[in-house]
Amino acid sequence: MNLPGPGSGITWRNYRIETPTFKLSSIEKPDLSPFLIHMTGRNQLISILKGENANEGVEVAEGEGFLKSVVPTFNGSQGYYNSNVVCFTESPLFALDFFRYRSFNRWESDQQFGIGFSKTDLVKHRNVRPVVYLETETNRELLNLCNKINDDSFVISDNNGEIQDLKPLISKIKPLLFPLLENTRSQGFMWEREWRCPSESGMTFPLSAIKVICCPKNEREEIEKIIGEHSSHIQIVESWKEYDDVTNFLKRRDRNIDKTTIDRIDNIGDIGALSAMKMQNEQTLNTLSSYYSVFKETVNQLEGRSINDTLEDLKNTSKIISDRIEKVRIEIKAKEEQAKAKKK
Repeated sequence: MNLPGPGSGITWRNYRIETPTFKLSSIEKPDLSPFLIHMTGRNQLISILKGENANEGVEVAEGEGFLKSVVPTFNGSQGYYNSNVVCFTESPLFALDFFRYRSFNRWESDQQFGIGFSKTDLVKHRNVRPVVYLETETNRELLNLCNKINDDSFVISDNNGEIQDLKPLISKIKPLLFPLLENTRSQGFMWEREWRCPSESGMTFPLSAIKVICCPKNEREEIEKIIGEHSSHIQIVESWKEYDDVTNFLKRRDRNIDKTTIDRIDNIGDIGALSAMKMQNEQTLNTLSSYYSVFKETVNQLEGRSINDTLEDLKNTSKIISDRIEKVRIEIKAKEEQAKAKKK
């Protein structure tokens, strides 16, 4: 269901998408994901989950994994970019296999594997930030400035001549810099949609923080053994094309308007509460309808039937709520008339 224009008489709030930015999925916006994925090879993923790839001196407790940091490399970077980072991508899961087709190195290391976390969690608790892509020459100049400040060959003072310590600021900026490489044949790596966690060693994380693991079907059993009890809350994606982002979307919808709530609609007498419930239902209906109109050619028949059934359920729920609102209004009006009659 496409969003009609402002002259159509619709209520925009019934179509509004209110999902917080870090939680937006490819249902609401096809090019976004609520996950950040670290892509890797099979052996590396096993090592990450077991915490066996940690640097010497870094302790990884039982039930924790470890992502090792590296210095990203690109043509001309040697000598002035030396920040260790853990890399992630915010590409939607269905688009991740593009990486192997685009990058020989990723194909050679068989990066069909990935480990994903909540974007919200990584931003709030693990200092993960999106890469800052700059025009190549500007990036080089800014990196040179960062290096000069770090080695004290360039200092900045305030109006009173007091030298300002900018190293803490530079430590936040420098790891996130990356050139557009606009003049190279392949025009750089913006397609990676990269996020980074600056760290000299890497990132320790509890296995409970993992939201999704990407792997081929034949690797699933071994991975489930490693993650143990955590497999109940981790989605294991067997192939990019088979992943159905609708599942999470509908789970979120079920939390907002569950079956118990629907059964209780006839007992709700607050028009404000009913109106809010209807608006939320309409937003979900319109968003899912828009998704299905775009992607219905790519979902299989089973998924298609599931989505169609859900759309019918949402439409029916809106009708039930509308009928209840009208009934409550009639009841309120009747009570007001009875009250007036008594006063006479």
